Amino acid sequence: MVTTTQVVNILLVDDKHENLLALEELLARPDRQLVTAHSGNDALRLLLKHDFAVVLLDVEMPSMDGYEVAELMRSAERTRLIPIIFVTAGDRSEERVFRGYEAGAVDFLYKPVAAHTLRSKVDVFVELYRKTWALAAANTTLERTAALLRERVADLENVSHTLSHDLRAPLRSIRSFTQILGDSLTGKLDAEQADALDRVLRGTARMSNMIDELFELLKVSGDDTPHGDVDVAAVLADALENLRSEIERTGAQITSSAMPIVHGNRMLIGQILQNLISNAIKFSGDTDPAVQVSAERRADAWELAVRDHGVGILPEDRERVFRLFERVGKTAAGTGVGLALCKRAVEKLGGRIWVDSEAGSGTTFRFTVAHRKGDQASQSRITPSK
Repeated sequence: MVTTTQVVNILLVDDKHENLLALEELLARPDRQLVTAHSGNDALRLLLKHDFAVVLLDVEMPSMDGYEVAELMRSAERTRLIPIIFVTAGDRSEERVFRGYEAGAVDFLYKPVAAHTLRSKVDVFVELYRKTWALAAANTTLERTAALLRERVADLENVSHTLSHDLRAPLRSIRSFTQILGDSLTGKLDAEQADALDRVLRGTARMSNMIDELFELLKVSGDDTPHGDVDVAAVLADALENLRSEIERTGAQITSSAMPIVHGNRMLIGQILQNLISNAIKFSGDTDPAVQVSAERRADAWELAVRDHGVGILPEDRERVFRLFERVGKTAAGTGVGLALCKRAVEKLGGRIWVDSEAGSGTTFRFTVAHRKGDQASQSRITPSK
């Protein structure tokens, strides 16, 4: 990409025309606009109209000397931060130098000025101006981005309200009246009609689950997540308690190795484990669900894993399963939201998530969580496996 160097203005103030010509010859460059003023009043008028990277100001001028110009510049909001370099042919007394600095100068040079010295000092302030301007432009862009993000957050809050109220209410009505209809027609429907009614009930149940999971995804995306020490063993126990009915219904066997204390957010880690274990049970195939949860300490983080012995995932589908509404296979169970939620939650924790799997040989989902603070060099406390 081709970029254009910003042209900056430099103000040269001297009552002698020959001095201005000499300064112009020394400082002229394609990326600079040299503006000249023959008096203090002219300089002040130009300062009100243009932005300058630096001002080279003669001290001894009739009507208004350089000290007065500098003091007036420092008293005005628009010009108080512009660097001033005094250039004078007067005597080299400490009193003159101190007065110059008190007036607001950043440097004090005596004529005849060494060309290299003058160029070097001006170069410093020109570069500083460019960086300041670039920072201001970046801040403006950041403010616009922040405003856009606030609008997006407001949109998400509106969607969240719709999901939690406007969609759930009619869905509950559809499900309730379908169940009433099914109960009233028990024994009166043929196989095809009964199957159609069952499909409606299963469809409403799946849509209800999808709304719940989308709501959780929105909460994960929008919430600030305070971090602290998290006992993964306790979080895992809570997740298994939440899944108790599913575990009992399927006869799933859940085992775990010793779990560490990590640095993260308890709610997010719980959501990840619960979703991954629920998925492992759901995709067990024709075998009885068997799920292993384990933790291994790595150099930079803890690596937690949830392994099953189910249907597995093809290599080409490993990245796709983390996308929203993506499901592997036309007959796959689930809503296509759970793994997207896990990915978002892991990213909130500052970690990463991936899958190891082959079709027909089970699946292992792995994700990382930070070490407990202050515990990177020592072994974290391990809770014995139950």
